[in-house]
Amino acid sequence: MSRDAHVVVTGASGWLGQAALEMLEAVYGPHLQSRVTAFCNTAKSITLRSGTVLAARRFADLAHIELPQSIILHCAFLTREHAQLQPLEIYAAANRGIRETMLRAIARNGALGVFVPSSGAVYRADRSLETDQAVNPYGVLKREDEKAFTEIAQRLGFQCTVLRVFNLSGPFINKISSYALASIIHDVHSGGPIRLRADVPIWRSYAAVDDVMNVAVAALLRGEHQAPFDTAGDETIEISDLARRVAMLMGRPDVPIIRPELTAEGKSFYVGAGDVFFAKAQAAGLALMRLDAQITSTAAYLTTTRVE
Repeated sequence: MSRDAHVVVTGASGWLGQAALEMLEAVYGPHLQSRVTAFCNTAKSITLRSGTVLAARRFADLAHIELPQSIILHCAFLTREHAQLQPLEIYAAANRGIRETMLRAIARNGALGVFVPSSGAVYRADRSLETDQAVNPYGVLKREDEKAFTEIAQRLGFQCTVLRVFNLSGPFINKISSYALASIIHDVHSGGPIRLRADVPIWRSYAAVDDVMNVAVAALLRGEHQAPFDTAGDETIEISDLARRVAMLMGRPDVPIIRPELTAEGKSFYVGAGDVFFAKAQAAGLALMRLDAQITSTAAYLTTTRVE
């Protein structure tokens, strides 16, 4: 990334947003504040792990402020949990409002390129694209974002990279109960037992959040016009095996695992098709983090950082 480029990061206090800021700090160093404009739901100060403090503006300010043409890392989105806490029409309107604010800002200021993190939730179980908002509002709204930002990029002539994120690991993980890996680490750190609720096989594959941001930005800067592609990790693992692996790597292989008896029918296979992700990492000279290292990194963060 050019040290002269201006970068906009939305959703800067979220998981991907914080990873983006840390990545940009490695590029810009003491010039971070002048080269990066961060946006959150409310104006706040974000303290990076290095101790650097970055002032973030209100996302709503994008509706009227002037910005230089920028590389935009658009990580602002209300996640699945919000869909369960409010009526569907309010949740959908809020996310569409975020999209429209960003699209109007791009139309007014231009862009050098845009990264939009999407989600594996855009797929049905058969990997066709989800279209039923009542069944899966998160996935449908993410798919709408993909389409909207791809279209404005084509119309205005800049690159848009869309990465469908499946399962993440690593620093800045921000919820324990929502993520299996975080929940397992928390149970081990608390002395056990590890409690797994699923009564069907649960298959997952993890990508490190730093790898996701680095692959996305590398693809964006290379200017490769590419359809949305999935994240994936080096292993696909069933949740009980993941629990045993976490316990072993955290030095507690004796921690018991409590799980309902598996039923004869059903499974959850939430795993991205990683061929393009792996190829882009290789093209950028990035060595992706393997699962054991991802577990260790996530555990280190969670055991030193208060996460609810």
